[in-house]
Amino acid sequence: MLIVVALPILIWFGRDMTFYHDEYAFILQRDLSLDGLLKPHNEHLSATLVVLYRVLIETIGTGSYWPFLAVTFALHVVVSVIVYVVVRREAGAAWALGAMAVVLVLGSGGDDILWAFQSATVGAVAAGMVAVVIAPRHPATAAVLLTVALATSGAALAFAAGTALHLLLTRPRALVWLLLPAVVYGTWLILFGVSAIAPPKVLELPEYVLTGLNASAAGAIGFTSLALGQLVLLALLFGFGWLRSISPVVLSLLAAGVAFFVIAGLARSGLGPQQATAPRYVYIVAPSIVIAGAVVLARVRRPAGYALGAMALTLALVGNMLLLADAHDRFMTHIVCEQALTPIQRGSAGNPC
Repeated sequence: MLIVVALPILIWFGRDMTFYHDEYAFILQRDLSLDGLLKPHNEHLSATLVVLYRVLIETIGTGSYWPFLAVTFALHVVVSVIVYVVVRREAGAAWALGAMAVVLVLGSGGDDILWAFQSATVGAVAAGMVAVVIAPRHPATAAVLLTVALATSGAALAFAAGTALHLLLTRPRALVWLLLPAVVYGTWLILFGVSAIAPPKVLELPEYVLTGLNASAAGAIGFTSLALGQLVLLALLFGFGWLRSISPVVLSLLAAGVAFFVIAGLARSGLGPQQATAPRYVYIVAPSIVIAGAVVLARVRRPAGYALGAMALTLALVGNMLLLADAHDRFMTHIVCEQALTPIQRGSAGNPC
């Protein structure tokens, strides 16, 4: 039912979207040759996204953006369903519905939801989260999902770390299955990817990681204030300390969030800590924070727990809807700017828009 309500909202905010920036590089320059599939894009292996775009272009064409955006919406719905499943197991159906509703309209990560090119990131998050959740019972399937996710976006490295932790805590002998994604990705990295990776900026890394985590925590409740995000993180730490327990799956998902900003920071911290607040990064980590918040609030005694939950849900829904509107308007500014450029200029790294 929530999905039925959320999809018209997403469609409304996506009504003006069209091909933008990096998409032109994939439309004009990428094919199904070895180089077209395996050449890094901003340090990422994007083979799955290349295949997706070539299939859609050859079968449907580029006359409408909706088929491309429909894939992104579908993957985003998968992410929200994963959140529902985890929270329902840990806290119950009511809390799960609230958490799912927030993720469905996660405007703090709106760049990933409204831009079809970000199917790579959204798909990696979806496959990665599933891998973390199912790893103890289905390690082979988790390994395959991580392999596909790593062929889609480097963001999946964080979920590989989260999956490894979950297995270490619950079924350490199954860690051997992670050799599959490790070998496949490692081979690509050596043959194609290493030349695209800049030297790491270690000194700037702690501030970058903390800034990203604060931005993601703020985004989980529909805000962009880093100070508020810090309060959310402190509340979670206090909550889990008060509970004196945290389930392996929730811990592993949170660990994946930390791992993401560590990995991203090794490559991007030289750009400054503010870069870690990008909505496309917030989307990767915020769902895990939503899960953790729902689990903590569910343990607070009634009626205080319900009151706090209702307040957090209201703030998160309203705030994220407003941020989703902001994401739409921001994209429209960029798309209008690009109208003066040729398709090749739009897809180039020097695109001024």
